Amino acid sequence: MFNFLDVARQVAGVAAQAVTKVPVLESKFHVKDRLDGPWPVGPYLWLHGASLGECRMLLNLATFLQEDLPACPKMLITTQKVEVLSFLQDAGKGKVDAALAPADTPAAMKNFVEKVQPLGLILAENELWPGYLSTMRSISTKPSVALVSGRYYRSLPGIDFSAVGFACMQTGADLSRLLSVVSKSAMSHMMIGGDWKLLPWVRSGKEVTAPENPTVDTAFISMHISEWVSLCRMIVSSIKRQESVVLVPRRLSEVSEFRKALQDQEIIVVEWPLVQKGAVSIVSQYGLTKDVFATSKSAVIGGSFGRGLGVHDFWEPLQMGVATCVGPFARGQKETVSALIREGVITQLQSTAGYSRRNMADTRLVGTFLAHERTKIEDSYHQLLEFLKKLLQKSEGVA
Repeated sequence: MFNFLDVARQVAGVAAQAVTKVPVLESKFHVKDRLDGPWPVGPYLWLHGASLGECRMLLNLATFLQEDLPACPKMLITTQKVEVLSFLQDAGKGKVDAALAPADTPAAMKNFVEKVQPLGLILAENELWPGYLSTMRSISTKPSVALVSGRYYRSLPGIDFSAVGFACMQTGADLSRLLSVVSKSAMSHMMIGGDWKLLPWVRSGKEVTAPENPTVDTAFISMHISEWVSLCRMIVSSIKRQESVVLVPRRLSEVSEFRKALQDQEIIVVEWPLVQKGAVSIVSQYGLTKDVFATSKSAVIGGSFGRGLGVHDFWEPLQMGVATCVGPFARGQKETVSALIREGVITQLQSTAGYSRRNMADTRLVGTFLAHERTKIEDSYHQLLEFLKKLLQKSEGVA
């Protein structure tokens, strides 16, 4: 079966080369950059995430590692998303380097390793690409991959997890599923570590407090255009009550489509940071959700109003004391969302009919729940530090 995966990766490489010859597809997906770089010259500690939320978490992690890890090496963060790369390059300037992730093909990984010379690999959430794991196993004598803020449901048969030497998973269910596929020797370095999107809040030592003098009644965060029917009903309900609304689209490419849809409903649209009662303020840049939450009473999280989507980051508004609500779907975070609902930390809408009557969680309940999360995250972060210290000492010894 492992040979099958190798063959599949070879075939994927051939197909990817063909895509580079199609200008429209190459312009959209930057396949050539994924096959050949440019990638910076290492050695680097390599960190990898899929999209914006994971990469922001890794950027924060990189900052803390530079503070806490003796003789911390250069760090490179790679992303699967073309639109996230510019954010990483701006936000990480002077701290870390950033690049598009290599395609999971033998040739691309060979090119990547020759340039970057990865000393170790930190994966965010569920980015367990088989070629990444096998490549790190082939260049290191000991397990050199860490999975942080991990989520695991299932994987292709035949993937070799022997390169994974450390894993802190978001929930007990994630941990149990992962333990069923890893070797017994790795089990002692695997734990429940919570969601590391909370890491900056954990490090800050701050308590959960509601924003002072909020001017935004409801912020709709990371919404997909495919959620428009539900979103429209909720926005219209807010506008009828002359509330101030902020809309943060999940994809910048959908901003104009959202704007037109709102205007077709004869809803007043303004541009963030302008906020106006009875109007919708649209955010058209990445990385501004913290600014939005700092002035919001409540937040509704996107990705939860479409069955095939995945619910997006609900931790950021919670840690900033913003009353948080999700829709009927919680793909990717079902266990965590269920726990948060059970503890009264977030509200779930089974339909948009209950939007105007939704309950707001008590900030004290949120603070108590997050205090438990803080303990898990602090412990797992310190254990990651120990793993990296031993790994980098080994690398220095080999050099």
